[in-house]
Amino acid sequence: MRRIKLFIFLLVCLLATSAKAQYFKWKESNASSFLRLDFEKQEIFRCTDGINWHYVSKAQFKDVNPTDFLSTDRGVNEYAIPNSNLFYLTIHCTGQVYRINKSTWEIQRIDHTFFRGANCRSFQFIRKGMLYTFGGYGFWQSTNIISEFNFKGGEWNSIQATGDIPKAITFSPSGYCPAKDRFVSMANSKLNDTELHNATEFDWNIYEFNFDNKEFKAVGEVKLPVIKEFFSKDYSRNYLFNGRFMVMVDLVQQTYNWDSIYLIDVVDDYKVYRWRNPSRIHIRDGHSDESLEKLTHLSGDTLVFTNAPTSYPYKTAGYSKLLLTQVLADSEYLGPITQDTWVNEFMKVGLIGIGFLVIILALSVLVALRNRRKKHQLKVLLGENEKQFMDFMLLNYRQGYVNGHQIVAFFGKHKSSPESQRQFRSKLIENFTKAIGLIYPGKEVLDIQTDEKDQRMLIYRLHVSMFERLNKL
Repeated sequence: MRRIKLFIFLLVCLLATSAKAQYFKWKESNASSFLRLDFEKQEIFRCTDGINWHYVSKAQFKDVNPTDFLSTDRGVNEYAIPNSNLFYLTIHCTGQVYRINKSTWEIQRIDHTFFRGANCRSFQFIRKGMLYTFGGYGFWQSTNIISEFNFKGGEWNSIQATGDIPKAITFSPSGYCPAKDRFVSMANSKLNDTELHNATEFDWNIYEFNFDNKEFKAVGEVKLPVIKEFFSKDYSRNYLFNGRFMVMVDLVQQTYNWDSIYLIDVVDDYKVYRWRNPSRIHIRDGHSDESLEKLTHLSGDTLVFTNAPTSYPYKTAGYSKLLLTQVLADSEYLGPITQDTWVNEFMKVGLIGIGFLVIILALSVLVALRNRRKKHQLKVLLGENEKQFMDFMLLNYRQGYVNGHQIVAFFGKHKSSPESQRQFRSKLIENFTKAIGLIYPGKEVLDIQTDEKDQRMLIYRLHVSMFERLNKL
């Protein structure tokens, strides 16, 4: 069904034959009105109420071939040129760029491109006086191509990007955010009739494109369940973006009244809000088959929609308006778009906790095995006297230093001659130090100091780091 709807839409866009009226429509920049150019009769009309079209003027063509125009009321964008009555017009699917003077209604073509069908439904915008186009759909597949218009050459130049480049920039909430100076895109649909026939591959990453270093960066992922479900429904939605807020409509009834509106603040950490239409305001649904002037749209920070309750006969003409500040005030905060369900979040925390416990258990096992190996080495390398000496030093560590007489007395050698005592003590300490040094190479074993009471005597104690190691065995 999705493929059929997409095919019909693009077919209508590209059939610029004389079978029906030859015109295209576009929304005027920073306004709630629409213009229509009948390029067969070279006449311009304006609509200010969503219903009625009023004659404005005869168009003056300059370097324009009317047969090159595309009959469509989608994908035509107007950009104001500062400090003038001039505006740029870009037309999707064609790469055509026009300059229109609203004081004389002269329309001049300024591009030299000739291709059609490569970037339908692409995201086109102006940034710092330069025109850009991102992604689109054409030739039975989505694209991630980005390009910049060269005003001198009249051609579109491809931009070579780096970083986390999305595979497609198509049928998604996307647009240029001046406050961040970033192109933002999320929940893109990858379509390819050869590889993905009758299937859509969603890319849930949130991308930001840095124009300074021409780099894409994935800054998060769409996880909030209600938004993820909304994006998954259909890709032919009327996404609205005013440079900060992405405004999207959830049509539960699928007829006339909007049940709820979702707002995503791309500047404030992609926070999501839901407006449930508390006053049950009558708003047209904005389906893709609606005429452009009847679609709900954004004019700056104002949501604008037709208030005609039926398609025909029209009972009331005109637009109704809702300030986004009021919509936000009446909305509930759902959380950042990257927030998962509490179950999944709990599972993540649980998995992290289990992983942490596994790491602790593994470390404990490793430490136990290492201590066991060290203990076995001590048993092999230490003689009987050295083992008793280690136990003696561990036992007396917290009592302080021990002198040579205490060591000799512990081994019952106090009745032997002084020379024999000295040799025994010296050999004992030497063997003990060597054995421990083999097990803990490079580590100090004993802390040996001069006795303050008798400078001729030495006092002994396990080095603090060695005590901690041996005491754990």
